[in-house]
Amino acid sequence: MKRVFVSYSRNNLDIVMQLVHDLQSSGIDVWYDQTLTGGQRWWDNILANIRECDVFVFALSPESWDSEACKSELGYVVQLAKPILPVLVSDGININLLSAPLNEIQVADFRGGDKEAIFGLVKSIYSAPPAPALPDPLPVPPHVPISYLSTLKERIDSTEPLSSQDQITLLFELEEELREGRSPKEIRDLLLRLRRRDDLLAKISSKIDAALKTLEDKRPGQAQANAVPESVPLTHQRPGRGTSDHRVSAEPRLCPQCRAPVEAGQKFCGTCGVALTEQGSATVPAAIPAEPLGSNVPPVAGSKIHRFLCRAGDTSQLIANVKGWLGTQGFDSQQMNTENQGVLLQIKKRGGWRDFVGMATSLNIAFHQSGDTLTVQIGAGKWIDKAAAGTVSMFVLWPLAITAGIGAWEQMKMPEKIFNYIGTQLAYK
Repeated sequence: MKRVFVSYSRNNLDIVMQLVHDLQSSGIDVWYDQTLTGGQRWWDNILANIRECDVFVFALSPESWDSEACKSELGYVVQLAKPILPVLVSDGININLLSAPLNEIQVADFRGGDKEAIFGLVKSIYSAPPAPALPDPLPVPPHVPISYLSTLKERIDSTEPLSSQDQITLLFELEEELREGRSPKEIRDLLLRLRRRDDLLAKISSKIDAALKTLEDKRPGQAQANAVPESVPLTHQRPGRGTSDHRVSAEPRLCPQCRAPVEAGQKFCGTCGVALTEQGSATVPAAIPAEPLGSNVPPVAGSKIHRFLCRAGDTSQLIANVKGWLGTQGFDSQQMNTENQGVLLQIKKRGGWRDFVGMATSLNIAFHQSGDTLTVQIGAGKWIDKAAAGTVSMFVLWPLAITAGIGAWEQMKMPEKIFNYIGTQLAYK
């Protein structure tokens, strides 16, 4: 019986599970990492199963091609000279632009998931050349990817470099842990560990300083005059420049546009960049038109806005096309009206998983038509119970757009893919 190892991104879990089931039904012994937990032992077990496999199946998608873990698995397989079978499971990959070693191998197409696709795949597996004996000595195993470490402390203390998104994700998870009741002292210790990393970015360092200051302000017995309200997430609080001049009022100044804390005398909001008057009111920068989303829905930092030429009569069909396309990409969606006469699509990944940060949130896609201009705004937000929603308020939806939750969706390149799809649809009208 052929032993097959399947390397994949969890973003493609639904179709990969179908692939695994079809291969197992065909009498093939399939191993994939769904049943494991995390950490160094997890990674060691993955490498051991790669060494034992006869064929390495790489479930090819934009997400797996960008995945640190999938790249490490593929690199290890190349060193072991195992047969590799790339299997296309998602759109968005230009096969002609693949780099070595996949550009030298015939790619099987499983996007349709039909019987013909699985028969061809099984045939390719059984006709693959025998795996050679393992080299002696074995190649140096790759380090455990950051995403496979199971605890916050492990990931913070890892000797591997932390990308910008890794650092943002860690901050987001620390915030979640604190909100769910984890000890503030323990969170403080983890923040200090992260603060000491040599590869820490300056913008992350300033957010950590702000989070540490907030934790200090919340200690029992500490004066509350300078405290930041609990409704403001840790990762969005800005570090103070002193205490003596900023305790006139227990209520901090907030940016009227994005509601982030601002300091006395500050001329521009450090979060959304809006100009501030002495009284704290805001003027919208000239680069952002004041009207496109309706006068009561200002642009929000962290969300993305594109504008398209689109006749008002074409908008409903366009939204229906976007929903249908998202369904083929493995997303559930729900549509609601907004209070500014717009339309909101909320999407979330189909299935029960939420194992990488931010994916417990939905992605909000707001459409607003003004004349022949269609404004599309995309940001992260909470999934709403549609039955109880009625007409939704954009002020309720967009606060999460400025959290690290949007980062997980950006890792999937979803905002960019949605904008590109909309542009393609309108180009054919």
